[in-house]
Amino acid sequence: MSSYSVFVESHIAESLSQMKPKERKQILRLLINLRTDPFLEGDYVESDNIGRLMQVVIVGQSAVVFWADHAVKEVKVIDLRFAGR
Repeated sequence: MSSYSVFVESHIAESLSQMKPKERKQILRLLINLRTDPFLEGDYVESDNIGRLMQVVIVGQSAVVFWADHAVKEVKVIDLRFAGR
């Protein structure tokens, strides 16, 4: 399987810069893994406002929200938020 491109919303980059190094490294590893495993299933699934299924992966105290656009071989990471554990 060829690699997908991973696109990250700009506010996520800002959030990453303020995280503890361990959690930041884990999230960056997830983003890299999405290039070769765009079918990754999250810890749970949410729907957006048009009914698209979003995968949500819990990393430490954060929830990473993404969806894969297989037609164009892209993964779109749209949110990074407190997981509320």
